[in-house]
Amino acid sequence: MSKKLNMIMLVDDDSNTNLYNEYIINRLDIFKNIKIFQNGKRALEFLITQDDNGKFPQPEIIFLDINMPVMNGWEFLDEYKELTKEQQAQILIAMLTSSMNTEDSQKALSSGVVKEYIHKPLIEERIKEIIDKYFLEH
Repeated sequence: MSKKLNMIMLVDDDSNTNLYNEYIINRLDIFKNIKIFQNGKRALEFLITQDDNGKFPQPEIIFLDINMPVMNGWEFLDEYKELTKEQQAQILIAMLTSSMNTEDSQKALSSGVVKEYIHKPLIEERIKEIIDKYFLEH
């Protein structure tokens, strides 16, 4: 991939998971920026904060955990759906979770905003598959 994507967001309360995921993502050298948030509330606050030019952050991918304090993944999705189209941008949301509950995967994929449901740990091949599927010109 010649052109780097602008930004990826990791939303997970586990700092070790975030460190590992950041390491894997950095090794791929695909993104200019990695933003890490330990709960959905902070991630949402980031998405609705305009820069000096009045633009909203435009991450291409959000990896979202389900079980977090303050605001969990489900609550994040409910709030995210209420954002303006400009705030939502063209973000791909992937649930990245340790949950093996099939109800969770069905709920996520039928939410209307989650495109992928991934079991932890995140691996390079899975990131490459997502990039190929959603971001490469076909």
